[in-house]
Amino acid sequence: MFEYLSPRSLATPQEVIEYLELQQAAQDFRLEVEHRIKLDAYYQWYDQVAAENRRDLEQMRSEVNVLAWVSRRSA
Repeated sequence: MFEYLSPRSLATPQEVIEYLELQQAAQDFRLEVEHRIKLDAYYQWYDQVAAENRRDLEQMRSEVNVLAWVSRRSA
């Protein structure tokens, strides 16, 4: 009844080792791809935040420094 579940032939120890090595290589590859995807997302986020900070800095530089103006007049 469940013949499809039983192995047709037993694998040799060398075949088992090769299978496990292939599985390990596939897992290592998937982990590397996942790591690179996350790193790329981080770089994109960092570039976006850095660009926003540069824009904010330029805007702050162009604004009048009211605090410095008030502190000079009170001194």
